[in-house]
Amino acid sequence: MRLFAAIVPPRQVVEELSELVGSVRGPAPEPAQKRGLLRRRPPRGDGGPAADGPAPVELDRPPVEEMYIPITGFGNVTLGDSIKLADALRTAAASWPRAEVSFAGAAALEFKGDESVWARLAGDLDGVSRVGRGVPQVVQRLGFFVDRRVFRPWLSVGTITDHTTAPYLERVVEALEQFQGRPWTVEHVHLMRRPADLNDVHSFEVMEELPLAQVQDRAPADS
Repeated sequence: MRLFAAIVPPRQVVEELSELVGSVRGPAPEPAQKRGLLRRRPPRGDGGPAADGPAPVELDRPPVEEMYIPITGFGNVTLGDSIKLADALRTAAASWPRAEVSFAGAAALEFKGDESVWARLAGDLDGVSRVGRGVPQVVQRLGFFVDRRVFRPWLSVGTITDHTTAPYLERVVEALEQFQGRPWTVEHVHLMRRPADLNDVHSFEVMEELPLAQVQDRAPADS
């Protein structure tokens, strides 16, 4: 199985984000030769509507069940190794304080190969980053593969399509920049698993929720 770690916000939090992005409408259509921000993969589905059908999909938005903040991937591991990995992460997570956060701000197409529009976290980013850095460090010490991409406290609200225009993308980013989401607490690291024989990268299940420390669980400071 393929394992990865993530932070999963409460459902009402991601529903609020999804509804916001879904409410954004692009400007009036431009001439055909001017359309298309970049040539990208088509959205999930049948490849797009006919010319006289519904308006083209300008952002391929995931269902709320697939919205999470990725921490890192661990590659393909055996069942036995997954148990060792979960045990180590469970112990480490119990020492990391919980973080109070909310969604506020946006990013889009930020690095090479990036096709996403992102909602940024605000609040206790030091606490979130402690978790984001700590997970790969724990796993590396066990000798497992770790995805070395830099952790970013961002959640993807969609990916661009062949029909994405610059004006529409600007409107989505503007809406997210003006948005102030409800506060919530990062209480767990979610260990996710994806069967190795499935080609759909969006198919996964939560293997375990690893609790972070509550305030009263922290070790007392030296006097």
